[in-house]
Amino acid sequence: MFSPYHRLNNCIRLERWIRENHENGSISDDVLTGYNRYHFALVHKLKSAKIHYENLENLLENTDIANTISNSDEFLQEVNLYLDSFFYCCGSSLDILAREVLVYFNIAFPTNNKVYYRTARQLINAARSGDSILPRLQDPNWKDEFSNYRNALTHEVLIAGIYNIQVIQNGMNQQMVIKFPLPDDPRVDIPDRLFNNNPDALDYCKTTFTRLLSLINQIYGEIENRATTTGNLPL
Repeated sequence: MFSPYHRLNNCIRLERWIRENHENGSISDDVLTGYNRYHFALVHKLKSAKIHYENLENLLENTDIANTISNSDEFLQEVNLYLDSFFYCCGSSLDILAREVLVYFNIAFPTNNKVYYRTARQLINAARSGDSILPRLQDPNWKDEFSNYRNALTHEVLIAGIYNIQVIQNGMNQQMVIKFPLPDDPRVDIPDRLFNNNPDALDYCKTTFTRLLSLINQIYGEIENRATTTGNLPL
């Protein structure tokens, strides 16, 4: 589904289990309603993130170097458009995942209806301390940095303001490559930014997307295995 980044096989398995069992009484109406509402919205966000990443990749790899200089404003606008969209879709997928997981556990949303990725773990832990899903819902070590970029982009600033043209000389062959570094702290003014942690935005986005798919795949795998074992949803 998301080759070459991840095959997301557990998503396919969960969809198959629900498709094969939704008419035999194994799945409650509430779960089926929540699944139809949230699962396909999440998959849509992931597909959108993939498109935005590949659009960014195409732009950086196929734009004429001279054009990036003569039309730098337009070029930067397009780069930031794809970065904004990629981070937005990835972040939204995590928040939708939290809603989907809570549906499978038959746990009500907060009264204010505000559900973020961490909400799922907090509510499941309060209702079922020690449940085996909880370790899989812990924040991965990459999430804080990702959220910092995503929140800065969503609420405050642009993060792509500086780019480098890298010249690669290999004998008689010369190649020019455009590199966009991501700032260590996106909230720092552009002239004062440091670029030590993520020197290539394209590499960062690819790695992040792969990690996101892997996280979602593990959570879906836990849910599908338990549904198969018990024969029911909710869990």
